[in-house]
Formats: sequence, C-alpha cells, structure tokens
Amino acid sequence: MHTLSPYRTTGHLYLLSGDLPVCRILGLMTDKYGPIFQLQLGSHPALVVSSWEMVKDCFTAGNDKIFASRPSMALSKYLGYNGAIFALAPYGLYWRDIRKMVTVELLTNSRLEKLKHVRTSEVNCSIKDLYSNCSSDNNSEVNL
Repeated sequence: MHTLSPYRTTGHLYLLSGDLPVCRILGLMTDKYGPIFQLQLGSHPALVVSSWEMVKDCFTAGNDKIFASRPSMALSKYLGYNGAIFALAPYGLYWRDIRKMVTVELLTNSRLEKLKHVRTSEVNCSIKDLYSNCSSDNNSEVNL
C-alpha cells in the first residue's frame, strides 16, 4: 500500500480539487499509486481501494466492523443529529437496525415501483424549472 505524505494542514484535500470530477482524479491516482493507497482528508485518514480483490481482502471477518464504521465528525454531530442519519451513523446496533429497515422497507422492488411516480414527478418539475430559467434569459448559464 502506498501512503502519500501530507505536507499541508488539510492533508491531501488539495489533490482532489480541480476541473476533473473526484472519481476521475481518484482513477488517475490509482493508475499512479496502485489499487490501494491512503489519503489524509483533513484530520481523517481515508483508504482508497479500487480493485475487487483488495476489497475482498479488506472485508474479512476481522476487518468488516472497522470498514463499516465512520469516523466521529462534527458534521455527523451537528448536521446529522448526533449520528442519527443513516449515512453518518457509526457502526453498531442502531446502524444495523436502520440498515435492515432501509433495505427491507424502502429499497425493495415493490416499494421503489410504488414510489416511481414521485421520482418521475420530481424530475419533470426540475426539467420544467430549468427550461423556464433558461428560456426567460437567453444568456443564462446553468451548472448541472
């Protein structure tokens, strides 16, 4: 595993800025440093794994709890209602229960099909708003 040496106070965040999307930047870094490397994102280390063989090695019986958890951050405390939001919750009993509820109740094929009209309606409204904004001013620029 290759570890980039952070020489700024923000770690390697500066490497992820620029005109390219972050996924492309990480892809280029994978080509340069290999299928697994570590970044320092602020005060938190991040492991970047880009091959399924390496992911399989990471999620062995001893490591799965470590990789499933999230770091304790001010974001999850203040914006995430002290870790109550599913995406920001640390690994534990609450996270396992909420994950089970999301996968069984919200992300089933039947539930997604029942709520399809809501997603379609939201997309249609967004496109109508975008069209009205663009047609009202011929020189408007829209950043998607």
